Amino acid sequence: MNGHNGWTPLVTHQAHRQETPRIRLQRYIFRELLASFALLLAIVTSVVGAGLLLQFIHRAPDLGLLAMLKGMPFILPEAFPITVPLSFLVACLLTYGRFSDDNEFTAFRMGGLHPWHAIAPAVALGGILAVFSVWLNTDVLPWAKLEQRRVARDHLLTLVQALEDGTKTTIEAGDSFHLSAAERAPDGAFVNVVISIAPAKVRADGRKKRTGGLPDALSGGGIVRADRAWLFYDAETDALVMRLEHVQFPADGLMVEMAENTIAIALDMLLDTSPLEEAKKRSTMSAAELGYRMRRGSTKRDVVLEWEAEFWRRIAMGLAPFAFGLLGAPLGLWSARGSRASAFLLALVIALPVFYPLLRFGQGLAESGQLPAPVALLGADAALVVAGLWFLARVVRA
Repeated sequence: MNGHNGWTPLVTHQAHRQETPRIRLQRYIFRELLASFALLLAIVTSVVGAGLLLQFIHRAPDLGLLAMLKGMPFILPEAFPITVPLSFLVACLLTYGRFSDDNEFTAFRMGGLHPWHAIAPAVALGGILAVFSVWLNTDVLPWAKLEQRRVARDHLLTLVQALEDGTKTTIEAGDSFHLSAAERAPDGAFVNVVISIAPAKVRADGRKKRTGGLPDALSGGGIVRADRAWLFYDAETDALVMRLEHVQFPADGLMVEMAENTIAIALDMLLDTSPLEEAKKRSTMSAAELGYRMRRGSTKRDVVLEWEAEFWRRIAMGLAPFAFGLLGAPLGLWSARGSRASAFLLALVIALPVFYPLLRFGQGLAESGQLPAPVALLGADAALVVAGLWFLARVVRA
């Protein structure tokens, strides 16, 4: 027992003394890398998030401040698939560029440590970010997209009810629908009504999504004018119902006139937020749902290929931080440039003209069936990993 108590601390102390320099340096690099990444992520996400917020507002131009605040938590996650890999790549180039430029990497090599030990923190952090990104892409983002549409739909319902109550005389649902009236008559009718309807949207199977009650002549969109109109929200059908008098609308290049007509436009159709299973977009399906549909199959091969491409696109986007870390760390050591401008410019060159076009190209190959989806979509990540290993070999030989 005494012998055991005697030699164990000695071995532990010796092992700790041997590993301390390497671990200490790796912790230093990890902290520097994490700090740079956090700062860059906040900046880049703010810029991209502002653009996404403007898109969201464009879909609902009359969106109030409260509705906008409700939608913010569901808009920001949509920026992360782009901002997380890009910010991490810039952080790697910046941190390792400074590490080499300040001759710290030279001291690291003179201590007898392999360059891989310096790159290991970037690979480790990239792996952690990849796990987070895969989960984000496969499960969080589809839910966030549905929540965005729920917020927009609730806002549209508020506008419809305000229109019915007479507190508003106009309503706009993005580019798909616009209604305006000159005034409200004492009997509740809207006077001189102009309704602009966008062309019917095309579903994945090639068929057009019909709007309930809409004349076939208006499936291609058009302007409807009416002298008088009564508007109300039908809760049973969840639709805006418009009873029109002295109606004019285009049909086959001619102007059709009717004494009376009723148009019912479902709110879900206006914002493409239908909760029905068959009407869901691929982007709003979770990974489990896509996997189930892929296993179940379909009579249409192109639909199955689109499901597979969407599933593996999310995986490829999620693995991007790992691939960027394995490339950015040795590239930063090799280039030995620690300025923020050069690091950001180099990252943009790698991400925008190289990675994302490769990913898009692979998605096209997968959807057309020319390559299996895993091969086509993971090819962009594989290209970055191969390039990173090549730069690592250059650093080792330097």
